[in-house]
Amino acid sequence: MTTSPTSIVRRRVQIDFSTVPPGPWFPAGGWIEVVFNAASLSFPLAERFGIEALRDARPRIQDPELQKEIGGFLHQEAMHERVHKACNDMLARHNPRCLRAARASEGAFRLLSRTPLALRLSVSAGMEHVAALLAEVVLQHDRELHDVLPAPVADLWVWHAVEETEHKAVCFDVHAAAVGTGFLAYVNRVFGMLIATPLFLLVMLAVGAAVQGSPRAPAKPPAPAPAPPTEAKPRERFTGRNILGILRAAIPWRQYFTYYKPSFHPWKHDNSHILADWKARNPHFGLSPASSASTDQGSDQKLSAAPLVA
Repeated sequence: MTTSPTSIVRRRVQIDFSTVPPGPWFPAGGWIEVVFNAASLSFPLAERFGIEALRDARPRIQDPELQKEIGGFLHQEAMHERVHKACNDMLARHNPRCLRAARASEGAFRLLSRTPLALRLSVSAGMEHVAALLAEVVLQHDRELHDVLPAPVADLWVWHAVEETEHKAVCFDVHAAAVGTGFLAYVNRVFGMLIATPLFLLVMLAVGAAVQGSPRAPAKPPAPAPAPPTEAKPRERFTGRNILGILRAAIPWRQYFTYYKPSFHPWKHDNSHILADWKARNPHFGLSPASSASTDQGSDQKLSAAPLVA
């Protein structure tokens, strides 16, 4: 187990999505907005799958430090599941097809949940690696996302990205501890990723296709043309023409393929400096001011979320 350069913080987050407009709420609308919505609709099932896999593996773990990290992972994933469900309720109010579309992934996860624990752990580790890659992209554009998205949506995705990065190695380390680190364990880990990658992408595409064409708010009159910009606006950095272009641009594929190396570990790519920057700007997010000093110890007090600082 490689020592993590950051801690897993147990935040308690509540986000009010009632102010999010029916859409399009993303600059240029289109596939990028659909991908965000499809991800939110898909994540509760994926998070529940990972939670159950780690709960089943926990009795096999002897390392007290890893046990502590599992506890942090379970807390964060349960919180993600809860807040994404609140976001999905908002999406369903705007487009009733959303909840029906979310069922597109239920069958796949129901089938996977019946497989042996070793495979469930390897699939979970693979999905967490893909999620961590996408989380880093979100964190690299933290400020721009807050410039162009409704505040509740930006808060959701940036906070989720922070915690995906904090716990990005937990499923991998549990797989190593419960299944092993030899050749057969490596084959199992790779096989899990070969399931996780198409599952992650195809479920997103299926849900995205199902919600595409969602009801839209009446078009607003066009705003006066702005003065010619001197540099690229945040809006222009997030405009995509099709889903394949978005996936190609958004996922750092070189980092993705490092997962297939026998020597791979998630924290060999140390991006904890991004977390440090976010925490410095948002020291109380999900925490009461009185308890923020204890966040590195993973405080599990009942806390309320403060607004994000963009």
